[in-house]
Amino acid sequence: MFPSIAPRLTLIVPLPGGQNRVRQLILYVSGKCTEARWFGAIKLNKIIWKADFDSFAERQIPVTGREYRRQKFGPVLRDMLPIHRDMVRAGLIAVERRDFGDGIIEHRTIARAVPDMSLFNPDDMKFIDASIRHYRDLTGTEASDESHGVAWKTRQDGDPMPYELALLSDHPVDIDCRLRIEQLIYDKGWVSG
Repeated sequence: MFPSIAPRLTLIVPLPGGQNRVRQLILYVSGKCTEARWFGAIKLNKIIWKADFDSFAERQIPVTGREYRRQKFGPVLRDMLPIHRDMVRAGLIAVERRDFGDGIIEHRTIARAVPDMSLFNPDDMKFIDASIRHYRDLTGTEASDESHGVAWKTRQDGDPMPYELALLSDHPVDIDCRLRIEQLIYDKGWVSG
């Protein structure tokens, strides 16, 4: 039997504060999005996901370090619902139901406490604030659609989404890169006949 040489995929990164990082981030993002035209549960999830995965892609360290799962509307923190419910029960957040008509109902998270952002360093904050700016003017549907890239498509609903999926690109391969890949395939003899 041969030992596995493949590295394990990263589902959780133990960062100081653990789940409390998610709680504080929910408070921070909700506070920053108070005046956003649209800010339902989908956008809250997408803002946190983008901050985590963009951070991992650039520096191999996420912002929350918590596990993600593939869901119908995009990647979601595995613990998001229980954390969110606990925060509602504790009075840290409230959920306001907004009816936009045509069957569009938004469940807006309202911060009722000031976040403790001491768990996050300036690099973390750069990714968090960039993610808020990125999604600020998008609807939940637009935010959801955008999160359905190649990383999401490699999974089935309920599957874990390791942080390494952040390294996959949705951008088409340019001609120079394609030629380098073709040359590498030829040089290595990776051609099937």
